[in-house]
Amino acid sequence: MNIVIMRHGQAEAYASSDEARRLTSRGEADALAAGKTLTELGLSFDAVWVSPYQRAQQTADQVLRSVEARERETYSTITPESSPAQFITQLGQSDYQQLLIVSHNPFVSSLIGLMSEGAERYGPPMSPASMACLSAEDVLVGCCELEWLRHGPLFEKVK
Repeated sequence: MNIVIMRHGQAEAYASSDEARRLTSRGEADALAAGKTLTELGLSFDAVWVSPYQRAQQTADQVLRSVEARERETYSTITPESSPAQFITQLGQSDYQQLLIVSHNPFVSSLIGLMSEGAERYGPPMSPASMACLSAEDVLVGCCELEWLRHGPLFEKVK
């Protein structure tokens, strides 16, 4: 299984609630550029799993302008305060081989750390629109390989 984990693009600082915060114009542009980068890398996805928060939904909208995905699903289990450990169990039950997850910090950083290093605190810093690609035969704590990490706006390979 290959999993790209993405943090939403830059969002406005204030809204009526955290869930309602929208992307800024920079956030939209970075999310669109991220999608183009994924296409240039030859990636397409069986599914895109997206947080229900507005900024994550908008990020997925922009990415999907360039990237092919067969399904798009909204998951309340990938919000900023969600448990990465509980989510890994859900992820391990998936039959997908190519998956894109669009979510938030601290969840995305903790999820990457837990999947690749076995501890949430070892996750990489994830700025807005950052992406990490992990691969695994079986999705278990500490059993995934961090293939690459990319940050906007240029999305050059860091690892």
